Amino acid sequence: MQRRQLRPKRELLALLQRLNDCVGVSARHVYTQQITVSELLQRPQSEIRRQLPELCDFVDSLTCHNTNTTATPPSSLVRRAFRHPDVQWLSRSARESGVSALVCQQLVRLARQDINGDLVEDNTIYWPAAELTVHVLLDALLSPCAQRLGKAPDACKWRPMQPKPRFHAMTCFPVWSTLLPFAALMGLRFPDVFVRVVKEHRLLEKKRQRANCSFAQVAGIWRLVEELNRGDKENQSAVTEVMVSLLRLASGKMLGKVVAVKNEKKTVGLHLDDQLMEKFFTGLQGFAFKSWRASAVLKPALFDALQSSLTVPADQATIAMVPQRIVVFTAVGCMFVKDLAADIVSMLIKRINDTVNTSEEVRELLLNFLVGFCAHVDLVSLTSVMELLELLVTAYKVVPQNVGDPESRRKRQLELVFYLVYVALHRRQSVDSLRQEVSSEAARVKEVLSQLQMRLCSDIAFEDFYIAAPAHWTAKVWQHWVFLSDDEVQAFLSEAQENDNDTEQEFKDRVAAWHTLKARFAFKPASFSAFTQMKTLLEPHFIPSMPLAEPIHEHGLIVPARKRRRTEEEANNSVDPDKLERSFDVLLLPDVMERVCSFMSAKRLCRMALVCRTFADISHRGSLWRPLYMRVGLPVGTKMNDLPPASVECHHGEKYEHNWSQLYQGRLKAMKRLRRIQRRAIKAGQRNGQEDDNESGVRTATFVPQMCAYCGCDQVLKSTSDLESHQTQHKRFTCTETSCRVSFTGLHKFNAHMREHPAENTSRLVCGFDGCKKNYTSAKRLASHRQKEGHHVLDGGDQ
Repeated sequence: MQRRQLRPKRELLALLQRLNDCVGVSARHVYTQQITVSELLQRPQSEIRRQLPELCDFVDSLTCHNTNTTATPPSSLVRRAFRHPDVQWLSRSARESGVSALVCQQLVRLARQDINGDLVEDNTIYWPAAELTVHVLLDALLSPCAQRLGKAPDACKWRPMQPKPRFHAMTCFPVWSTLLPFAALMGLRFPDVFVRVVKEHRLLEKKRQRANCSFAQVAGIWRLVEELNRGDKENQSAVTEVMVSLLRLASGKMLGKVVAVKNEKKTVGLHLDDQLMEKFFTGLQGFAFKSWRASAVLKPALFDALQSSLTVPADQATIAMVPQRIVVFTAVGCMFVKDLAADIVSMLIKRINDTVNTSEEVRELLLNFLVGFCAHVDLVSLTSVMELLELLVTAYKVVPQNVGDPESRRKRQLELVFYLVYVALHRRQSVDSLRQEVSSEAARVKEVLSQLQMRLCSDIAFEDFYIAAPAHWTAKVWQHWVFLSDDEVQAFLSEAQENDNDTEQEFKDRVAAWHTLKARFAFKPASFSAFTQMKTLLEPHFIPSMPLAEPIHEHGLIVPARKRRRTEEEANNSVDPDKLERSFDVLLLPDVMERVCSFMSAKRLCRMALVCRTFADISHRGSLWRPLYMRVGLPVGTKMNDLPPASVECHHGEKYEHNWSQLYQGRLKAMKRLRRIQRRAIKAGQRNGQEDDNESGVRTATFVPQMCAYCGCDQVLKSTSDLESHQTQHKRFTCTETSCRVSFTGLHKFNAHMREHPAENTSRLVCGFDGCKKNYTSAKRLASHRQKEGHHVLDGGDQ
């Protein structure tokens, strides 16, 4: 028995040793030949096999394709060898030498050449080469460094007390940069296999401990999705499924599951979740901005992730709660993905109504989540809110059938009425906006609202509204949802006060019950306090919670008429358009961003390039650097300067390509040197002028050093003769092509340029004798041609 257990281990170590030997030999050969990675990958397979036979033979032996099946190791053993902590194919030397990329290239080649894939599809020992390749790539990309290396580096450990991960020291980012092109190639070529393997990794993700590697994986997954979207030229639906599965996996890294209360009490580390979500939603925003199929990818991925995360095990329903990161992720996701909120509400209502497969504790947990979601997030449409209110009214009616104890029945009915009043109170502004709309869609929603009004007045006992929630809450609901007048609302408040016969202690117990019910809702301002970046995004769409206490007279329901005129200060403070516009963290159109950045200095453009790839692309545009280059050396504003301005003029043609940022950098350095030389020259001229005044009384003019005004030339000229000679050289060595017109100061560079860019439109002399079309660049060669051929043209045009 012990020998049987040791045999697989020996086979694994033997296969691992073969892999490491092949990687070592190949790396030494590549370093000896001094071959770059790009050159290595572009060489034909025959040359790679001739130079690296050990590596090619090892990869060929991993599957039963064109090999003896008895000598082929099992596919599971191959997978374990590639993800073993002691494996060297992803080491730093292997990555930098290009051997890691070469191994991936050979695996992809093996998957393409595998003609026996259909024969081994149902074989559990030997997998298809495509499946094995995808497993090897995703094991390296999606496994945390603690599992991939055996021991996680210090930068990759999840430390809740650190302010920010040290991304530069993490070892998983270089792995993503090396393997990502090959993973995208496999996703485009074998999408079905890719989706199946990603699903297996998604199931394993729930059992892993948290690590900073999630930052690299989330950023890498977005890069992989963009690469798949860019490489899919046939618009395959299967590739769309690959993108959905990848984003489903990335969403699951932040959501997790509904957990026990004792595991979620700690709030440390939530700022890291906030940073991880910021990285995820930044990628989502960029993908939605660029991709045409964003709606077909984002909505299914996020909805599936949220649906899975809100699945509560039946044995943990009594001690479970919804984590704060799920609450924040749900709200922010609804802000970026259209109609996601409506699908979430419909899904939760369906689960709450499922009394067969969902326990009562789970349904109560989901109801609390749904009530807070609909009440505090205005991204939920009024139609979805009314679906929830219909659910609460229906649940109120069936309570007598499901609850036998009268006291429990009464308590449950009051809880449902409290939920109803709570949601209706916080969404009253949506009803006010609906009443002002005039459209066919608004008419349909108003019809549903009228039916809900009838149910509120007929299906719920009127006296329950007196004590189920604070009276001022219920009064606002009657006013905004049922359209009662101020007198009718005041009559309701008076009637509620008259019918309230509870003692002081009973009233305190009632208020305590209200606080308990309100504390169940997940969507509260306290839930977003630790998520500072996400809170900034949600601020325009978040509805604050109303206080339970009775409002003071100044902020009461019915305010007596004021004799003084109301100012507009309060309205301006409540809804500030400028503040609202600044709160949106969205990408503008590239042309708009370019217009905004046209007012920036060079230093700010350089800082902007460090923010993200989109900002970097915009900050490198030549249209932003050209005016900065032209303004170098000119006075800024009204500031007076003793030094003369150093202007620049561009004489180049329209086809000449400028590198404006590089030109700006070179001219700025030359300008600093010029200013130092000018100041020294002016001081020396002043001293010489004083000496001349003392001796002869005649002051000689001092030449101030200047910089060449030609575009691209930063030569500093210290005398008048140098200036004239330099300008003469520019005029002499200028390209004759009108679309180029680049000038030089030396014959060597000019001749080299003319050899690389021969003139196209240079005028040539045509013979023209009896239809001869021979043409020459000089009159001497034309005369030689005419003398040799006898093409003599007489004066006056006669031959």
